[in-house]
Amino acid sequence: MSKIKSLAGDTIVYGGSTILLRLLNWLLMPYYIRTMDGVQYGIVTQVYGYIAILLVILTYGFETSFFRFAKEREFSKVFTTAITSIVSTSALFVFLVVLLQDQLHILTDKKLSSELIVIVGILVAIDAISSIIFAKIRYEGKSVRFALLKLINIIILISFNLYFLYWVPRNFGNNGYRIVDWFSYSGNQSFFVLLSNLIASFSVLILILPDLFKKLSSVDFSLLKQMYKYSYPILIVGITGMVNMQLDKILIPEMIGGDEGLKQLAIYGANFKIGVLMAMFTQSFRLAFEPYFFKDHKKGNIQYANILTYFVLFGLLIFLGVTFFIDIINLLLTQEYIEGNIVIPIVLVSQLLSGIYFTLSVWYKVTDKTVFGAYMGIIGSLITIGLNVILIPILGYVGSAIAGLVCFSVMVVLSIYWGKKHSNIRYDWNKVLSYTIIVAVIYVVGIKLIPISGNLLFDLSSIWYDIFFYGMRIGLIIVFLGFVYLKEFRIKNI
Repeated sequence: MSKIKSLAGDTIVYGGSTILLRLLNWLLMPYYIRTMDGVQYGIVTQVYGYIAILLVILTYGFETSFFRFAKEREFSKVFTTAITSIVSTSALFVFLVVLLQDQLHILTDKKLSSELIVIVGILVAIDAISSIIFAKIRYEGKSVRFALLKLINIIILISFNLYFLYWVPRNFGNNGYRIVDWFSYSGNQSFFVLLSNLIASFSVLILILPDLFKKLSSVDFSLLKQMYKYSYPILIVGITGMVNMQLDKILIPEMIGGDEGLKQLAIYGANFKIGVLMAMFTQSFRLAFEPYFFKDHKKGNIQYANILTYFVLFGLLIFLGVTFFIDIINLLLTQEYIEGNIVIPIVLVSQLLSGIYFTLSVWYKVTDKTVFGAYMGIIGSLITIGLNVILIPILGYVGSAIAGLVCFSVMVVLSIYWGKKHSNIRYDWNKVLSYTIIVAVIYVVGIKLIPISGNLLFDLSSIWYDIFFYGMRIGLIIVFLGFVYLKEFRIKNI
């Protein structure tokens, strides 16, 4: 139990910081949709989709490979080998982007300027290098330093967003305070969003350079070959995972076409951001869980079944919290974006399934059967691509949300099936399923039955309706928490 408490402690640190940082970054979304037109916000959403995929390619699974080999090899040599490889490939990537910027500009149908393409290339390279240094910080258990550095990143990001999108437009006549020629790019707000991100990432890279130069050793080329061999299936997993998460951001504007495609993507992207509240939780869990199980899995004292159960429980609570109080969250959106609320429950479940899949992935990572992760990732990507192509012309961005849900559902099922055959890790699926069914019933009652009952008892515009409406939903959540407490803690202590 102490190990679970340790994991919980790290998850709270990573989780608290990740949630805070994501919330701060998330709050840029309502600012963007109020200061940028739908086309520009659609470009931002699409570009970040590209960035997510490119970042996975440039790190090529070396974060996981670093954790895998650091526990049994000389730590400094593993880190030096990993960072040298990442820096080399990142530098080559930037060189190619600068060399081919005009061709890439044409390839994107001139939606992305050459300058924006170069910014994206440098940004991805910096983030790839930083990711390995941050992996080192995580492995060393410096969760507080990790959180502070991430906080600095988001503060700089927000500050420069406000500078470029708010202060400069109102003071652009004062040339002495202009970092770039704002007027030349005034109609291209997406340029300044990405430039702000580049400045923030570069600033944090400077701050973590001391962590880079500590414990440096020589490059071990035989180790490097082993790391490549171990990580190439992880690379496939990462690429397919990002395809599953980001392909919709790329396909929606392409398949719908024109400015309307970018506007639809903007609506989808804004509502997807709300669904990403679940991703904040899953990401914080991942940051704590990966170094945790690589360090301790051979000791035989990791209670995987309990970890998965508690993870699902917290995820289900987040699902209820977001869906039950979506009217309050919608205050962040403008009226034209609220129509996209239909995808939020779908995105929340998809994100939770993604987290479950990651938790289950421990079996192929610790047994060095990472090729199964590649198999599942490829299958998931084929489903994502196929369903997006089929459903977007019919259902628009709702089709993309459904494609993600089906994809992660299939991947979870495959991981359970293959995990049973190749690993002795067992989970309490009856308990997980029972909690899920209870939450599904609570969701239907809270979303469908409570509004109907409220309409019969009160006028829609009265304060008593709101008190009844939200009071009943809060009551349902409390009932679920009470049931969980009795099931997980009270009964065990009797």
